[in-house]
Amino acid sequence: MTTSTAGSSSASPAPAAPSSSSLPRSRERAAALPQVRHNWIDNLQGQLFGVVMIAFGMSMLHSLGLIIGQVAGVAFLVSYATGVSFGTAFALINLPFYLLAALRMGAAFTWRTLAAVTAVSVLTNIAGNYISYSHLDPLVGAVLAGLCVGIGLIGLFRHQASCGGMSILASYLQERTGFKAGWLLMGFDLVLFATAACFMPADRVLYSLVGAIVMNLFVAWNHRYEWYIAR
Repeated sequence: MTTSTAGSSSASPAPAAPSSSSLPRSRERAAALPQVRHNWIDNLQGQLFGVVMIAFGMSMLHSLGLIIGQVAGVAFLVSYATGVSFGTAFALINLPFYLLAALRMGAAFTWRTLAAVTAVSVLTNIAGNYISYSHLDPLVGAVLAGLCVGIGLIGLFRHQASCGGMSILASYLQERTGFKAGWLLMGFDLVLFATAACFMPADRVLYSLVGAIVMNLFVAWNHRYEWYIAR
């Protein structure tokens, strides 16, 4: 936006800024900031960071026999119940969501999400070959894993990718029906953890719930539109 000089501002008033009633306050602040574009190297390093942190968090959860929310939690339950690797289950469960992502988010976002999910699946599967947790307290591990997955998700979100799953479906349904995405995601997690309680020891379910809460709170507090101006 070009700034008017003192002389011209007295002759013609500047256009009025959007009111807080017409734009969310966070987006209104961000609109006043200079637009910065990521190049492909920026996006690549951000996505790699996100993938590595998510896989690291998932490997901690897997070593402790814990789960986390959303589709990753379903993949953990399938892995524990059937012996199929977490990575295989996670990749397969995400397959239906790619079509929805392509229809709603576009091809570029879908390909980046496919690459992220595949990389997380592979890295989580092979992490045990390189990292050994000889002693990890379940509560500490759940909190650390929640933080790692949370910051990894933010890395993907800020570089135009995701880790697939229910967030795509929830966003789509909110757009089509008006049903709040947050309520759908919360309901899904309630069903997930209730199901987990039927198959897992109660203490493991509680530790898993702590990790999921930490992850969601971390993302909610730190993935803020007005805190990040690059696109």
